[in-house]
Amino acid sequence: MRRRGGVPCLTWHSVSAEASWLPWAAETSVRPETLDRQLAQLQQMGCTVMDTAEFIRRRRACRPVPEGTVLLHFDDGYLDNWVAAAPILRRHGMQATLFVSLEFAAPERPAPQTLDDTKSPARWDGYLSWGEIRVLDQAGPGKVFDVQPHGVDHIRVPVSPRAVGHLTRENWKRHAWIQWAAMRGSKHDWYMTETPPVVPAGTAIPESDAALAAPAFAGGALETQAEYASRVRAELARCRTEFKARLGKTPELFCWPQNRTSGLARRIAAEEGYLATTAGQGSNRAGEDPSVISRVHAGENAAGFANAWIDTWHFHATVRCFQGNSYWYLLILAAGLSKAVLKRLRKRRQRSRQRQDARAA
Repeated sequence: MRRRGGVPCLTWHSVSAEASWLPWAAETSVRPETLDRQLAQLQQMGCTVMDTAEFIRRRRACRPVPEGTVLLHFDDGYLDNWVAAAPILRRHGMQATLFVSLEFAAPERPAPQTLDDTKSPARWDGYLSWGEIRVLDQAGPGKVFDVQPHGVDHIRVPVSPRAVGHLTRENWKRHAWIQWAAMRGSKHDWYMTETPPVVPAGTAIPESDAALAAPAFAGGALETQAEYASRVRAELARCRTEFKARLGKTPELFCWPQNRTSGLARRIAAEEGYLATTAGQGSNRAGEDPSVISRVHAGENAAGFANAWIDTWHFHATVRCFQGNSYWYLLILAAGLSKAVLKRLRKRRQRSRQRQDARAA
């Protein structure tokens, strides 16, 4: 139950005061005050934030890291990472890694030259532009983000001919990858319409997997391993080329979209020059593969409802469990059971209301 040496890699996505535009906000967005409280908590717990690239270099050189080391990651490149996450990180004197997907970058807009120029936004929705990404990635005192790639388009691919449902006006945003796969170029505004922008309602939803994790089913057959490898290599190479052109640097880390990958994809990433990739299942200990980063999501409403006290202890338990004290898992389990029960009760009430409305109609 106790095994020291784990190095938590804590992962956030959206940090927003108004995240209703994201159909998966309940799973991936936290309020700014939550992130602020969590970072303060890390300091109170005696944790020290290390830049992920430095951590990987130490692991590759078999050099130890200080006890209490933690890593911070932010995925997807949301505009609210500029608005809320960056100032909070700076206030706590911490640096994180920001992973962005190439085709979600927003059009250029008048961008402050430094984070000191930022003001409260008129809106929280949307994605970072390349200009904003460049400012966040600039070296120098007070730097809070090292920007690295999160793939090109964040899509999934069909993996069989089986359909698991159909698109509707109500569910299409939960299956946005189908729209992304059909959109060419920038996808920054995919969410701005009430109806599916490219693939219409009524279209079958195929059984799928993350695009870089498995061969795709197309034309009545699965890709061969060679075809799958070629597709993965092309995306990894494009990320390195575009980062060099836009940010003037060659990326060293790669975050697999949806935290899914394969052994073949990892080998290709190494051949393309990436020092490490995500989606590990370990705890970043000495002796584990230094090219694999294992992560854990940091969220809020852990018990299924808003309660800062419960969330504080759940976050504490998450960090301690990853570090190697499994006794804290009991608290995580209790919160998870509460969340599952409340989710089931809400669904039951929703079905009951739908039946009542149908009878009334």
